[in-house]
Amino acid sequence: MILRFLSVFLLFLVLSLSSTAHAFRNVDVVTFAPANDGGRFVTLHQSSTLQQGRFSGGLFLNYSYQPLELTDEGNDRLRGIVDDLVMADIGAAVGITDWWQIGANFPIALWETFYDPNARLSVIPPKETFWGTLADIRVDMKLRLMDIDRHRVGIALVPFFYFPTGKEERYMGNGMYSPGGALVVDFDIKNRVFFTINGGYRNYRFTHYHTWNSQALLDDTIFLGVGTNIRVSDSFALIAEGWHEGMWKGYMNFVEKEIQNPSEFLVAGRYSPQNNLRGMAFTFGAGRALTIGPGSPDFRIFAGINYRKPAVVSIPPPVEVEAIVEEKIVITQKIHFEFDRAVVRDVSRPILDDVASLLLANSQIQKIRIEGHTDWIGTDVYNQKLSEARARAVRDYLADKGVPAARLEFVGYGETRPIADNETVKGRARNRRTEFTVVEVSQ
Repeated sequence: MILRFLSVFLLFLVLSLSSTAHAFRNVDVVTFAPANDGGRFVTLHQSSTLQQGRFSGGLFLNYSYQPLELTDEGNDRLRGIVDDLVMADIGAAVGITDWWQIGANFPIALWETFYDPNARLSVIPPKETFWGTLADIRVDMKLRLMDIDRHRVGIALVPFFYFPTGKEERYMGNGMYSPGGALVVDFDIKNRVFFTINGGYRNYRFTHYHTWNSQALLDDTIFLGVGTNIRVSDSFALIAEGWHEGMWKGYMNFVEKEIQNPSEFLVAGRYSPQNNLRGMAFTFGAGRALTIGPGSPDFRIFAGINYRKPAVVSIPPPVEVEAIVEEKIVITQKIHFEFDRAVVRDVSRPILDDVASLLLANSQIQKIRIEGHTDWIGTDVYNQKLSEARARAVRDYLADKGVPAARLEFVGYGETRPIADNETVKGRARNRRTEFTVVEVSQ
């Protein structure tokens, strides 16, 4: 009975080989996976997590051309399988603590053109079009191990899990539950240039997804990605990313087994408004595949919009100077500067206007010292220079408002005189301050 069954099966297999390009299944063409938390990069992770209660949400659209092809044993193209694919990725994340966040991504194929890969090679199959197909949902979390804001080097772990919600017959998923994880290491160079390295592992059920090609295998993979973000200005950044994923058994054999090793390179520009739209980010970019693995397109274009709730939700309106107490001019609101710069923000100018009015109305105050302070993020030398530059900027502003320069002196103390715990977000916010000390008073 068993021999008879095997004979029938082998006969069916031979007939299939002679008439069709054998079963093509369990392969996912969705390789563009934006990070859920609206960080500095596009598909790669940063180590920073969303602060507790802080959230991010966004939408990415991308078009890929020929992300899946039918090839022979020599990896030469025979014909297309998926020629056009427009995807929408809806992602969101929320901070559970200051070092732990969770997120999810919902990918939807808005438009897909498809050719049956199992049709006979001698016949060009009809082109099919599909709309609104859900792909595999991804859920992940991020655990920050080292704070890049404090050490200029950050480390995080990103466990993730894919659910088989996509239609594998449309190549919108692998038809399997797929867990994995990534290690993230990133670097901050003077708040202007950021680098990230992502390396990880993903579990798959072993599959020979195209029986005609002996190399068309799917098994556990490892991946490596590198990226950079360069802040051209406070509002604009340039991003470049490259990643490679391959079966762990043949990962280093990059060229010979490229059908198992999808890889891609992306470049993008990002605009982050600094006005009433602060927290929003608009990203535009393009890329192309470096190999012919599943999901590697001839080219890709993408655009995204994201909102990442700022750490400071709102700034209260400035108030008047209250009094002169114990040789300190006490103000009840913080003076805000442009990020990483010694430029007073517009919202804080009314506060300094009040200080100037107080000094002009009280000529007995012969001299005050403007003292700049920072938190401990950054090097000692950098913080010292930044605090001094900001104190000088306040001095210059008061002088422009009519306060004689002879009545004003300034000094930067950097991070040397904290008034709160630098281990907490609120403590660091208190330590970033400008104080006014009365130095001389006429009798």
